[in-house]
Parts: sequence; structure tokens; C-alpha cells
Amino acid sequence: MAPGRVSFLFDENLPRRLVRALRDELGEAAYHVLDVLDASTPDEDVLRHAGAHAWCTVSSDRRILRRPSERAVISELGLGSFFLNDSVSGFCTIVRTVMHNWPEMKRIAACQPRPFLYLVRPRSLAPMRRRNLG
Repeated sequence: MAPGRVSFLFDENLPRRLVRALRDELGEAAYHVLDVLDASTPDEDVLRHAGAHAWCTVSSDRRILRRPSERAVISELGLGSFFLNDSVSGFCTIVRTVMHNWPEMKRIAACQPRPFLYLVRPRSLAPMRRRNLG
């Protein structure tokens, strides 16, 4: 991995084709969870895998933040996590949203102290309250 380059792990709820395009067409350090883990891997183990590799996570499942054990993993391992807003659904909207925000996601991932949580909206990113980790 190049200095200052951050890898991203996208969860199974996000299009694998998008992640492949980021990696194979644009040369980004992006991986889909199904590229590196089994489909049956629990979310907590997915988060642990990302933490062990110092990867940021990208997910559309904010329920993770309601599960104490998963919040604890994010905090304990110092993960950087991006969560798509509930309004971002459907292949085209997800792709458009991620691509629009990708440069800023990479900048935040490289510079922001961890752990951090960001909400990915169609046209912007917003930091989420740290109480979501507590």
C-alpha cells in the first residue's frame, strides 16, 4: 500500500460491481467483503478483519451502530467507518453517491483521527456523533 493510501472494505449490501470498478478500473484500494470473507461471516468479524488490516469500512447498514458489540469493535480497533444515508438505495443512486463523495472519503480516511463515523449523503459527507460509539 502506498504511503497515505487507505484501503476500503465495502459490505455485502453494496454492489460488488461498484467495488470492482473502483479497484480494477480506477486503481483504488477497494474490496468487497465477498472478495475477502465468506458470505456467512458475522458483521463483528467483518469489522475485526477491517481493523486488523487498518481498512476503513463502507456500509449501508447503520444497524451496526445499534449493536453494542459491533460499536465496541469500531472503537476498540480504531476503525474509520462510512455509512450510506437511508435515502441512498438502488444501484444507480449508490454508485452516483459513492463516486461523488469518493475524493472526500479518501481524504478523510487518510487524515481523520480514528475511530470516526461519517454519514454519506448523495452530495456530501457529515460526521456522525461520537456517542454512536459509546
